[in-house]
Amino acid sequence: MQDRVQLLAEHWVSYKTWLIETVGLTNDAMHVHGALLILCVSALVLRRRPDSPWCWLIVFVAQLFNEYADLRGAAPGEAVMDAALHDIYNTMFWPTVILILGRLLYPRQKADLVRPTAPSSDLPQ
Repeated sequence: MQDRVQLLAEHWVSYKTWLIETVGLTNDAMHVHGALLILCVSALVLRRRPDSPWCWLIVFVAQLFNEYADLRGAAPGEAVMDAALHDIYNTMFWPTVILILGRLLYPRQKADLVRPTAPSSDLPQ
């Protein structure tokens, strides 16, 4: 299992390096865009709001895997703890803001407060 994870990490780092060179954005910008992309895709796949803790958790797990790959030494200049903490902060900032503000500004309606609609009188019983 460890060998497969290591192999996946090596493939991920080579793909990530290619993507950064192809797109032309900085590593920090790629972290921000990648986090928001993962947050939106997870919301669509899970059929949840983007402020769902599950969507936030998926972004966090993806970021932890990315940092695991970087710390294993496969990414040039990224195999230090300071770079890892910087990347985690960069990646998780906007998903965390969306999680907190979404929960505060747009609270979910409780099932008790939602009234069921009365049956229409024009429908046959």
